[in-house]
Amino acid sequence: MNNNQAFDSSQIKRLWMILIGLIIATIVVVGRLVAFQLLQAVPWDEWEGNELVVVAQPERGTIYDRNGAVLAANGADYQISVAPNMVTEPDELATTLAPILQQSRYDILDELELNRSFVMLDGRVAPEVAEAIDALPYDGLQIDPVPRRFYPQGSMLCHTLGYVDFNGIGGGGLEGQYQQELAGEAASATINISPLTAQQSVIAREGADLTLTIDRSVQSLVETHLARALREHGAVSGEIIVMDPRTGAILAMAGAPCFDLYTYFETEDESLFLNPFVTRQYEPGSVMKLLTMAAALDSGTVTVETTYYDAGVLEVGGHRTYNWDRSAPGTTDMTTLLSRSLNVGAATIATWMGPDTFYSYLQRFGFGRPTGIDLMSEASGLMPLPGDPLWTESFLATNAYGQALAVTPLQLISAISALANEGLIMQPYLVQEIDNGNDLFEHTATVLSRPISAETARLVTSMAVTAVAREVPQALIDGYTIAGKTGTAQIAENGIYLPNDIIGSFIGWLPADSPEIIVLVKLDRPTSAPWGSQTAAPVFADLTEELVVLLDIPPDNVRLRADVIAARGKRE
Repeated sequence: MNNNQAFDSSQIKRLWMILIGLIIATIVVVGRLVAFQLLQAVPWDEWEGNELVVVAQPERGTIYDRNGAVLAANGADYQISVAPNMVTEPDELATTLAPILQQSRYDILDELELNRSFVMLDGRVAPEVAEAIDALPYDGLQIDPVPRRFYPQGSMLCHTLGYVDFNGIGGGGLEGQYQQELAGEAASATINISPLTAQQSVIAREGADLTLTIDRSVQSLVETHLARALREHGAVSGEIIVMDPRTGAILAMAGAPCFDLYTYFETEDESLFLNPFVTRQYEPGSVMKLLTMAAALDSGTVTVETTYYDAGVLEVGGHRTYNWDRSAPGTTDMTTLLSRSLNVGAATIATWMGPDTFYSYLQRFGFGRPTGIDLMSEASGLMPLPGDPLWTESFLATNAYGQALAVTPLQLISAISALANEGLIMQPYLVQEIDNGNDLFEHTATVLSRPISAETARLVTSMAVTAVAREVPQALIDGYTIAGKTGTAQIAENGIYLPNDIIGSFIGWLPADSPEIIVLVKLDRPTSAPWGSQTAAPVFADLTEELVVLLDIPPDNVRLRADVIAARGKRE
C-alpha cells in the first residue's frame, strides 16, 4: 500500500512538470504569433494587394570552334561588400583589405565605421582577389558572383569574336552579330506575395551555343605566322584569311595588332576595335589584275593568245599609267601581262572592254556591296561607277590594276575565290551551327553569285600558276602547284599617295587543279622591302607549307620538288 502511494506521488509530480513545460511553450509560440500578426506583419488586406516582379536571367551561349574547343564561355568576377555593424575590428580589417583591394586603408575604414548594415567595397574584382578575401577570418564580409564573359584562348580571334560588356551586350564580331541568339531571353512574372497564393515558376530562354567554321589549331598557326611577319618585315599591322573556296567557310582570320578580349575596357586605342577584315578598306593594288583578266576573257574581249603593244605608258582620261618598273616590253601576250604584273596591259584591256562591261563584271564579283558575312559592321567598299559624281574616266584604267577603289580583305578573297571554285562565289560564313537546346540550325553552303564561267576560272587559274612559277618563286612550296598574284598598293591620305608607304599582299590557292584553301596575306607599311613579292609572298609560302600538313592536303605535283628547292634558295 505504501509502495503504491509512493509510486503514484512521483508520477503525479512528473505529470505536473510536463504540463508546466507545455504551458510555457504555448505562451512562447502564441507570443511570437501575436508579434508577427500585430506588430511586425502587414495587414492581410495589404498582403493580398502587394505584387513582386521576379526576373530569371538566362545563361549566355558558349562559342566553340569546329572541333568543339571552347572559344567564349561564361565566368564570373566578384562583388565585395560588408556589413559594418557586424565588424568588431574595423582598424584591423581595413589594414588587411587595403592591399588586397588596392584601395586606401583610410577610405575602407571610413566605410567600415558607417552606421549601416550594407556597404559596397568593390563592385567587381577578379576571382583570385575574391579567394584571398574569402580566406580572411573576419565577420561581416560578403562575396557575390557577377557574370562576366571568359575567353579561354586569350586574345585569339579578338576581332572575329568581339567582346561582351558588363551589361551583357556584345560589341563587335560574333558576340555583337549574334547578340540575340547568344544572350537568350530573360523571363519575368509579376506574382502576388500573399502566402495563400500559389507561386508560379519563372524560366528564362537560355542563350544558344555557336559552333564556328574556325579551326583553333589553324587559327593559332596563322596568328603565329602573322606576328612573325610583322616583326620580320617591320609592318605596323596586317591580316591573314584562310578560306575554303568550295564552301565559303572561314578556317582562320588573324588580324594584328589585337586587343585582350577579357580586359577590352583597358584598351586605350579604340581603333583596335575596328574589324580589319570587314570594316577597314584599302586599295588592293595589282591583285585586281586577276579579276580584270577574268572579265576580259569571260566577256570575249581577249583570249589567252591575244597580244597588245605595251609602250610603257597609257593615257586615259588625262591620267598617265606607267608600269611599276617603268618598262616598255612592246608586243606582249596575256600570260606575260599577268606574270609581269603590267599596269599598262591591265589598263589597256579594261579600255577594250569599256566601262559598261568592265564595271558590270566588278559588280558581279561583289565589289561595292557587303558580302553578307555574319559579322558586325561590314563595309561596302568604295567603287564609284560611271555616272557617279566621284567617277572619272581615268578610273577605268586605274581600277583595272587596283587603284582608286577600295575593298575589304574579305571582299577581295571572296571575289578571287571564284577563280578557285570554277566561277562560283560561295557565301562566306563563320557560324556552322546554332544550338538553342531545342533546335539545331546548320549552315548550308550557298552560292552567292557566278561572275564568270567555269572555263574562264580554269584559264585564269592556269595563267596564275604560270605567273607564280615565273615571277614569284618566293610563294612556292614543295609538291604543290600554287596559283596566285602579288599586290603592292600605295596608301593614300587626304587624296595624296604617300611616297614610301605601301600595302604588300599576296593571294594564292592550292592545289591549283582542285583548290582546298585560298589564303590572303596583307601587310601594312612593311619596311623590309617595297614589293608584295618580297614581303607577303614569303609569308604565304611559310604558312601554307605548314597548313597543308595540318589540314592533310595531299600534294598534287611532286615533280615541282627540284624547282621549289631552287626557288627557296633564291628566297633565302
